[in-house]
Amino acid sequence: MASRKRSKASSTIRASREELRELAAKRRRNNNLMVFGIGGLLVLVAVVVIYLNIQGSQPVGGEESVATMGNTHIAQGSLSPVRYNTTPPTSGPHYPGLAPWGVNRQPQRYEQVIHNLEDGGVIVYYQCADGCPELIDQLTGVLKPYADAGRKVMLVPNDPTWTEGGSQPLHQDMGTRIALVTWQRIDKFDDFDADRIRAFVDRYEGVDHH
Repeated sequence: MASRKRSKASSTIRASREELRELAAKRRRNNNLMVFGIGGLLVLVAVVVIYLNIQGSQPVGGEESVATMGNTHIAQGSLSPVRYNTTPPTSGPHYPGLAPWGVNRQPQRYEQVIHNLEDGGVIVYYQCADGCPELIDQLTGVLKPYADAGRKVMLVPNDPTWTEGGSQPLHQDMGTRIALVTWQRIDKFDDFDADRIRAFVDRYEGVDHH
């Protein structure tokens, strides 16, 4: 009888040890699966981030990436001490204040609106010798919904004959009828293209560059 009890006790102990080993093995498998799962998730996140960065650096239309000219503040009303590397400019010395967002019928100093670009703005310039009322209406129709929603967009004329109390023109000829400008990016073309303008605004508006 005592021998049977000892044998039963030994079997119980062996069974308990086997269960413990199986439980430990199961925990190891679960831990390994968790580690592999987390690792796989991190790899997936990294791939998505890289993909989005690549996509974010691709042009949405015909825009060009332009080297920065910095963001130095200069005295209100003064001229830029350097010649901007594009017309209209995409960065460089500028005034501390902002030009008003939205539709501007009057020209604005480049030195003023560059600060708007630095704040994440998109500026749409138009240049027409005949005043181009139809083009202005088309551009206004595209940009007004953004402006009404509080987005940082501006429509403004580029006038290479414009002076302000002096003989030196404050704008230069941009060579096209339309120019889309944001910080370090510019897209210039002649024929109105609403989709091209919206794609540019949707990609670049709101990206702060301080």
